[in-house]
Amino acid sequence: MENWIQDVIAKWRSEGVELNPPVSITEIENAESILDFRFPTGFKDFYLQANGFEGFDWQEHMFTLWPLNLIVEEFKSVHSNGNFIGFSDWLLASHMIGFNKNKPGIFKSYHNDDGEFIADSFDMFIDMINSNNNLIY
Repeated sequence: MENWIQDVIAKWRSEGVELNPPVSITEIENAESILDFRFPTGFKDFYLQANGFEGFDWQEHMFTLWPLNLIVEEFKSVHSNGNFIGFSDWLLASHMIGFNKNKPGIFKSYHNDDGEFIADSFDMFIDMINSNNNLIY
């Protein structure tokens, strides 16, 4: 496990954020098959340590990370345009953060669009929410 993951998990736990137990590589591969998308390594590494936030818990800046099953459910819902794969939201779905199947990086989406680029990688996004970076809003 990379140090950034250990550091983030320790930070969130110290703040009282409840995290779900990790998923298996098989569960990730099943989700990738359903989504027709391959998650980046940093995302997989994180979810192999923590499967998002418990319930709808959130960190201090009101972002939540969805468990893998919710990522799949949301993608299959009527809210998905087929390209955007959400994995996080701010302030109970004011906007979502996720992947665009057609472009590398992390995007923020306001209601069924392909999203606006905000970061190169999952770990950069995690750093952005923990540092309260303005680009995430």
